[in-house]
Amino acid sequence: MVEQTLMNNQLGVSFVQEVKRKINTGPTMLLVSNLSESRRYYEEVLGCEYDDCGHTSREGLFLLMYEANNIEDVKPISSIPGGPPWDILAYTESQEELFEEFKAKGAIIRTELSVSQSGWKEFVIQDLDGYKIGFGG
Repeated sequence: MVEQTLMNNQLGVSFVQEVKRKINTGPTMLLVSNLSESRRYYEEVLGCEYDDCGHTSREGLFLLMYEANNIEDVKPISSIPGGPPWDILAYTESQEELFEEFKAKGAIIRTELSVSQSGWKEFVIQDLDGYKIGFGG
């Protein structure tokens, strides 16, 4: 969407400037069974950091985790029959390096690094609650 704004320059002459609105993505929300264990896994195994606001992040991976009152409420969408193969998809051109790093740190590997016929290179890991994260590009 483009918004038009009336602007004045230094000479006092008015002109119309088009301003594009920007939408920035926020964190992916995850309902987890044990917040401290989830943070530990994401920090120690996936190399993430978390801040005082509860954001867990590493480069473009940006999460906000909440601890569930009932463990039955933790339901990754990837676990639903007919659902997607992952809950989070992170684009990267460093698939090999990340795969080796995560594997060496004990990540739960759901699918090995592979290349599709179209050239898409991807692997999928899983966290402690069954959320699947695909890393590909």
